[in-house]
Amino acid sequence: MTAVLRVDETALGQFATRDGAQRWELMRHRMPDRFTTVAVRMPGDLVDITCDDRDHAQWLSTLLHSWGVPKSALKIPAPAEEPK
Repeated sequence: MTAVLRVDETALGQFATRDGAQRWELMRHRMPDRFTTVAVRMPGDLVDITCDDRDHAQWLSTLLHSWGVPKSALKIPAPAEEPK
């Protein structure tokens, strides 16, 4: 079963540390097959990262937060909210 980690780039751009923002950009460009833009908006998109399962999504959320990405930019949607 897959899950997603939803990242709000608007919150990331406003509140992430410089290191967090740089690591986010690097990760997004190195694994494009796992990233889906849910909503295009300015100044940042709403992006889903495909994860192996909810545990993987939680691990990735914790990792991104430890890099300086604010928790307000990260969400693991309930299964009903996840894209099919």
